[in-house]
Amino acid sequence: MENTANIKFSLESNERWMVPLADSGYWRLGIYNPEFTSPDEITTLEKHSCPELFICRGGRMGLVLGNADDEKIIELSDGEAILVTEYHNGFRIDQGADFLVVERTSFTTEYIERKTR
Repeated sequence: MENTANIKFSLESNERWMVPLADSGYWRLGIYNPEFTSPDEITTLEKHSCPELFICRGGRMGLVLGNADDEKIIELSDGEAILVTEYHNGFRIDQGADFLVVERTSFTTEYIERKTR
């Protein structure tokens, strides 16, 4: 990633995950375009060793949140945000919507099968 300090840049991406901005060793900003359009399509959940801030923009987006005992579907509208600490995966409700995600630059990730946990 090139140095973007004091340089105007785009927050648009057609990729599933793109990091346009980061402060190495501290935080990064990602653009997340989930490949899923429904929670029913999601088979795997992930959990990081630190919280992630999801900011919805451009329409409605969704997250499947789960732990060993419970699961819930969260829908967010343009401008809404949620700090996620549980297992999760995202889906797009409205075409053109996406998430901005703020997270640490260093963490570990655990993956689980959604149905069997």
